Amino acid sequence: MKPVLRIPAYRRLLAAYALNELAFMIGSVALALLVYDRTGSALGATAFFLSAQFVPALISPMAVARLDQLPARAVLPLLHGFEAVIFVALAWVAGSHFSLVAVLALAFLDGIVALTARALTRAATVSITQPAGLLREGNAVSNAAFSICFMFGPALGGALVAAGSTSLALLVNAGVFGVIALTLATARGLPKAAPVRAPTSGRVRAALAYVRATPPIGRLMLVQAFAVLFFTISVPVEVVFAEHSLHAGASGYGWILSAWGLGAVAGAMIYARWRRRPNRELIVGGAACLAVGFPVMAAAPDLAVAVAGAVLAGVGNGVESVAVRTALQEEVEEQWMALMMSLYEALFQSVPGAGMLIGGAITALWSPRAALAVAGAGALAITISAWFALAGLRTHPAPQADPPRSGPRRDGTRTPAVRHQ
Repeated sequence: MKPVLRIPAYRRLLAAYALNELAFMIGSVALALLVYDRTGSALGATAFFLSAQFVPALISPMAVARLDQLPARAVLPLLHGFEAVIFVALAWVAGSHFSLVAVLALAFLDGIVALTARALTRAATVSITQPAGLLREGNAVSNAAFSICFMFGPALGGALVAAGSTSLALLVNAGVFGVIALTLATARGLPKAAPVRAPTSGRVRAALAYVRATPPIGRLMLVQAFAVLFFTISVPVEVVFAEHSLHAGASGYGWILSAWGLGAVAGAMIYARWRRRPNRELIVGGAACLAVGFPVMAAAPDLAVAVAGAVLAGVGNGVESVAVRTALQEEVEEQWMALMMSLYEALFQSVPGAGMLIGGAITALWSPRAALAVAGAGALAITISAWFALAGLRTHPAPQADPPRSGPRRDGTRTPAVRHQ
């Protein structure tokens, strides 16, 4: 991993990526607790999810289409600086000026900005690492940083709220985004603006047409959409499973969540070790771990077995998600990278809502064990179908020199000249 860490611009992007995930976790916990505490209603929590994640996922690709041809060194600091301002406003509202409408509106605005910044950051990382043949190394390091923040972020957010207040946690978040903005504003070597700007109108439609015209990309997106659907069935189920099926209480629920996070960190390490394997094998292997982990949890007679299943599922999640993203980045042509990353992020923000609804409905009609069993069956179906559907993926990393600014697309048409993104 040392070669990729020797690239100064990558180190700055890595720091920004890790801090952004930490801030996302802190902010999500603090705001979810705030909305539920002030409203006392599950409907309030649902409205927060729709405002902060689902609706922004539908809008952010349009924002990316307007910004991805601008210089990253200018755009990324501005986006993260804007997030800092939003969280200062949220801290003020969370104090003595609470308004649910204001919180939801600010969360909606931050959701759009956050998804846009994340897609542009990932595209910039590909632009820096892929020409050097270090895309998989860069993704392995980024995935490890993500997994660590995923494991510790919620606990840190809860601790800040408990030790101080929701306003304190949100102000800490604002400070983190300020640090990210400064880190990227002083970075050198980030992608520059396009020498020739393509029209922004219709670019999202063109990106969707590109997905349809490029079978490996379309299959990756479809496989991952169904994978996220089944993998998130367990999210609303685990608390009921811990308290009512295992009778382990709140501490048991905490152990299951921590086990999942620990498994994700282990999965990041496994991906780093085996990153040179074909993407198809890594994707299928990760899905297979989930296909085993969920049934182990469903059949668990006690907390210890359930924790073991959660660790295994977490390992699968840690391998499968980064393997799919890497495969997508290796298949996508450079001029579409930012928009593809935006569509990928939109998928991750919108599809889980359906998975959670399915998990909640199965739990209400039958039991949490039944919901986990359905998640396992879905993961098994993904494992089998991915092996056949992804047979045409690249079998090894493909280092690229700087690509031409214009040329034939895979569907035979011409593409406009755009920047190195």
